[in-house]
Amino acid sequence: MELLAPAGTSENFLAALEAGADAIYLGGKAFNARANADNFDIEELAEAVRLAHLLDVSVFVTVNILIGDAELKDLKEYLRELERINVDAIIVQDLAVAELAKRVAPKLHLHASTQLTATNMGTVRFLERMGFSRVVLAREMSLDEIKTICREAKAEIEVFVHGALCVCYSGQCLMSSFIGGRSGNRGACAQPCRLPYELINGEGKVINAEDEAYIMSPKDLNYSEHMAELMEAGVASFKVEGRMKKASYVKEVIGTYRQIIDRAGQTIEEDQEHLAAGFNRGFSTAYLENRSSREMITAVAPGNRGKRIGPSDDGPKKTDWQNLQEFSRKYDVHAYLDGQEGAAPTLTLLMDDGTTVTVSGDYVVQRAHKTPTSHEKVWEQLGRLGTTVFRLASVYMPEEPFMWPSSVLNQIRRDGIARLEDILLEKHAKAMATVLSRIEGAIADEIKDRPSYKSMMTDDAETAGKAIAQRTGNQPAVPLVSVQLDEEWQVIAAIEAGAQKIIFGGDRLQRKPYDLSIYNRVVELCHAHKVPCVLLTPRIVRESEFEAYRPTLEAIIAAKPDAISIHFLGALEWLQMLGYKGAVEGDSSLQLFNKEAVRQVTDLGLSSVVVSQEATLHQISGIIRHSQIPVECVVHGLTELMISEYCVISSFAGTGCKTNCPAPCLKDSYRLRDRMGEEFPLRTDPYCRMHIMNSRMLDMRAYIPDLVKRGIAVLRIDGRQQSKEWLRDTIEAYRGILAHTSPVPPKNESLPITRGHYFKGIF
Repeated sequence: MELLAPAGTSENFLAALEAGADAIYLGGKAFNARANADNFDIEELAEAVRLAHLLDVSVFVTVNILIGDAELKDLKEYLRELERINVDAIIVQDLAVAELAKRVAPKLHLHASTQLTATNMGTVRFLERMGFSRVVLAREMSLDEIKTICREAKAEIEVFVHGALCVCYSGQCLMSSFIGGRSGNRGACAQPCRLPYELINGEGKVINAEDEAYIMSPKDLNYSEHMAELMEAGVASFKVEGRMKKASYVKEVIGTYRQIIDRAGQTIEEDQEHLAAGFNRGFSTAYLENRSSREMITAVAPGNRGKRIGPSDDGPKKTDWQNLQEFSRKYDVHAYLDGQEGAAPTLTLLMDDGTTVTVSGDYVVQRAHKTPTSHEKVWEQLGRLGTTVFRLASVYMPEEPFMWPSSVLNQIRRDGIARLEDILLEKHAKAMATVLSRIEGAIADEIKDRPSYKSMMTDDAETAGKAIAQRTGNQPAVPLVSVQLDEEWQVIAAIEAGAQKIIFGGDRLQRKPYDLSIYNRVVELCHAHKVPCVLLTPRIVRESEFEAYRPTLEAIIAAKPDAISIHFLGALEWLQMLGYKGAVEGDSSLQLFNKEAVRQVTDLGLSSVVVSQEATLHQISGIIRHSQIPVECVVHGLTELMISEYCVISSFAGTGCKTNCPAPCLKDSYRLRDRMGEEFPLRTDPYCRMHIMNSRMLDMRAYIPDLVKRGIAVLRIDGRQQSKEWLRDTIEAYRGILAHTSPVPPKNESLPITRGHYFKGIF
């Protein structure tokens, strides 16, 4: 059972050690999701790792961002360096990072970041297959869901218990990057959720009060009073958020949770006082208790409600890792100095746990001619341990009047401490290896008889991918036009307008659920018009929702679509379990950002992919050049910026809570208006999740010739919740331009539209 502390600076690192952390997570100067923290260069990391390991504290390095192809070479060297300095594990979002680490740095354990949006056991099982020894669950998980996953998982399960929340499911947010180019998937989130918004209804009326403008800013987690339940559930690691926080915060919060864990999860009144004194936006346990509501939002102000604790520690400082005189988390060591006249002296160092070493000195013991070396002098020399993790507790020495030169005492002290350090480092390495061996063994037993995912994707499956995979010479084929829809009546409208591939279902951006017979009708309609039909899974299915979702997935399989498109790779587990035989496509929520990630899902058996909507056209071109399967890109429609368990509509236009919500979303339309006057349409789905759409329409018609040159196989139009007229005009425009029967519109960048990230990269 592990208490996992954050460290954005060396001061925070020492504070975490002092406070009793069992493990610490931190970032290097690159490739991590807290780009604005001070972070650590490789030599600072090496010193930090050595110090932590001496105290049997693990160090996990965050490599938890999407990686561009241009960065893969540097990443490879970085991973090798992390392995060289004995980092215990890396925390990963991009599956390409995990695969690369297995090849070039196989000693690094793999932890699946919360950015991988693990919300169900299917995803955990998939990640186990991919070599992850630990999975960090999405912060939205309830206690019952955590219990279920801990009970069934073979990998360790890590849970956030304290600190800041994201209002969007981690790994699924595009809002920061589409508004300002700063991507949460690249560690540079601008936190647009912390800004003021107005909730507007269909008549243009502002719903929220003037003094409640921060309707998207969540309070902080504080699960301290639920620790006993989480410990009983089998959570392996309790994670505290805060790499951007001060050292005083880390010391106070980690110290408090240390005491709670040591009390078997029991809390006392002083614990809450300590936690409330630190930086916080107010506290919430809404997700853990499965009751997301207005209560979890700090609507009046998005900033700190705590008090300053300890002295000011603003600004970065350079810590001398070798100067640890004031560091208190140390081992008591007992010194036994021995020797006989005419022989070499020996020093035995004994730790309280029985660990012992004996070293000898390069000196012949002699009796003093005048004044023998005193016990106090020997203690002074042997006690010079301030730069180590040891503290001298006692000294035993011969009673004979010997001379003990300071240089000799210093030499045997240094030799003895060095030997003890080697033993401690070896102990930590062995303990970690034992843990990994146990987990790997359990996972291997679990998956040994499972067929590969690729085995369910039969060779004779008729897929939309096969129809578009042909390329002749150096000339790219004309891309197909696909249309994503979420209403049955839209299907015939899209086909009549010229859609060449229909993607249907998934997140219906409308509160009412589908009748399960709809999938069979949509597939039959498409096939009657000889148009490939792909049925889609939702972006999020939580563990508690799977049994309710299972009949939907069974109906999708029974409808015999040309392919099933998945938004999370854990769906492969479910498709295999249900006996699906056919093609599987990868959709945009997989966040495929580089050629290695595409190659990896190709090896899994996927027949085509939609690349990340944060990739530039240049990056997409590089991916396509190395891809063995067709690449599809979203080129038109309202981009979905956030998906959230929290619903601002039920919170401020309803009763304040999703339980027994009167469903105002079915009676009116709503949108968010920001400080600049931009308005973001809001949608809800049958699971009562909120979807925030972009304020501007993605429109790449003016750049169709550029898209064709890049070899994109399918141009996708997102037509969900759009009208028949919109579908007709948009589809006909794309088909006409591709067929050269309609002119390419001018590249007028002053229009109130967006080109997404096709030409504008992300930070």
